Amino acid sequence: MYVYTNLSAALRDETSPLREYLRERFPHTRGVQAEYRRGAGPLLVDTGGANPATLGAAFDFEIRFLLVPEHAPVLPLLGFFGHPRESAVIESVIETAQAAVAPTATDVDRLSRACWALALCTDVYRRGLLRELALDNLLETDRFTPEHLLALAPPDAIRQLWELRGLAEEHLLPHLHPPTFPGPTFDASVLCNADADLISAGLLLDLKTHLGPKNQRTGIRADSLTSHDLYQVIAYVLFDHTDTYALTHLGLYSARYAHLATWPLPDLLTTLAGAPIDITHERRTVWNLLGGH
Repeated sequence: MYVYTNLSAALRDETSPLREYLRERFPHTRGVQAEYRRGAGPLLVDTGGANPATLGAAFDFEIRFLLVPEHAPVLPLLGFFGHPRESAVIESVIETAQAAVAPTATDVDRLSRACWALALCTDVYRRGLLRELALDNLLETDRFTPEHLLALAPPDAIRQLWELRGLAEEHLLPHLHPPTFPGPTFDASVLCNADADLISAGLLLDLKTHLGPKNQRTGIRADSLTSHDLYQVIAYVLFDHTDTYALTHLGLYSARYAHLATWPLPDLLTTLAGAPIDITHERRTVWNLLGGH
């Protein structure tokens, strides 16, 4: 049995079998990282105090609803499995998000508020209720209602999400085409839990809201591509054991920089490996590494 329950944990641990495999099989990251940095522009949306992890998750949801208005995410509900009353409240928030992207919608903040609430609910599934004090407080005071959930987003979160949405509508969404799969999972997700942000017409896309490292001399932040980011999108591809999504390209969208970088899948893997690879063989290797039979 593979000891890591999710992909994030396996990649964070430098000694995990999956991380060691990716580092040894695809070691040539520096050239790709340098090319990425050359294509990046300045920081366009700064932070202002809103929880960065929640903001990132909320932005993911926002893009998914903008692309697929009928999207009905499951993860926000999983942390409340067996609690029908709370689940009904979350389903109402999902319906609010769906309605907020309709052409007739007039409340421009409503999508952001709904996505922030769904991000908090997803955190309950990923980390437990005790880590999410805002929701715990609503439950303790019997105020777990759609209205109270929609009121949880702080003003700075609304500001950031609105600015990020404006950039995405100009620099990201025009480059995405159907069929679109929001929050896709993969064959190997049953062995090591993993769900990507988005697949669009064969492009597997990871959305990032990181600030980027700060230059100690100038104080200016710059966009960057870590080896962790690269190995994450590669792992998603290799988790697609039966090529369900017919992936042809990989990409990352750095939301605060409005920076979209994409690569043809065979070219990127060949560059990182330093030699041509057989993706079917690599997928089989990863499947066996994770304990599949």
